[in-house]
Amino acid sequence: GDSMGQAGRSMAKGGIKVGVTVAGVASSAARNVAKHAAEAAESLVDLVAEAKAEMEATPVDVTVTKPAAAKKSSKAAVNSIPVQ
Repeated sequence: GDSMGQAGRSMAKGGIKVGVTVAGVASSAARNVAKHAAEAAESLVDLVAEAKAEMEATPVDVTVTKPAAAKKSSKAAVNSIPVQ
C-alpha cells in the first residue's frame, strides 16, 4: 500500500510541475502580449498627436459650394455600361 501511495504521490507532483510550467509560460506570453499592445497604443497616440500638430501648423481652407441646379429635360437619359 505504501509503494502505491508513493507512486501516486510522485505522479501527482509530476502533474503539478507540468501545470506550474504551463501556467508560467502562459503568464509570460500574456505579459508579452500586453506589453506589445501597450506599445502599439502608445505609438498610435503619438501618431495622432503628430498629425494634429501638422494640421495646426498648416491650416487647410475647406470651402463647401452648392452644386448648380440641374436642367430639367423631357428626354430620358440612358447610360450604357459595357460588360466584358
